[in-house]
Amino acid sequence: MEELCRLYWPPIYAFLRRHGYDREHARDLTQAYFAYVIRNDVLRKADPERGRFRSFLLGTLKNFASHEAEKGRAVRRGGAINFVSIDEETAEGIYKHEPGSNLSPEKLFDRRWALTVLEEATRRLRVDYERAGIPEVFDALQPYLIGDDEGSFSKLGARLGRTEGAARVMVFRFRERFRQLIRAVIGDTVTDLEQVEVELKHLQAALRAT
Repeated sequence: MEELCRLYWPPIYAFLRRHGYDREHARDLTQAYFAYVIRNDVLRKADPERGRFRSFLLGTLKNFASHEAEKGRAVRRGGAINFVSIDEETAEGIYKHEPGSNLSPEKLFDRRWALTVLEEATRRLRVDYERAGIPEVFDALQPYLIGDDEGSFSKLGARLGRTEGAARVMVFRFRERFRQLIRAVIGDTVTDLEQVEVELKHLQAALRAT
């Protein structure tokens, strides 16, 4: 449940903000939604045969927000539920840097979901290198995830004390591990490998959305 909150808090918050809720109300509704999910064991109702988990979550969020709006109140900060610590300033800062009004709340939810998947995969990748005792290697390789430094393998090799060829191999393995971790993050919310591939395609489409 902690992993679920970590992965979906930013897209849910962004969805609510784009729907017109102010900062405080979006924060409280996000926390209240997770309290609702936990207290009512909502996740057990998710049927993989009837659609993706992400779509199921968005549907239940819409129903919950509509119901709360009708009542004219939200459970303040999720009541007695203890959530993973969320930096609200960070969540709001992320939202402020999202694209303008071109994206609907639903498309913004998908885009923020996709970016959060990448951020979580990056975090796990960093942990791999920290556990191996070589965080400086992660720092050196991270710019190569998006291919911006294709022409500077010789500089990378010099920085790491390796040949240019060895640096290329390190970047290849770094990117390959990143792709594996993206699949692992997605795999936490689906039931089979086929759905992982479908979600990967959706992730790519969400990142291209403008």
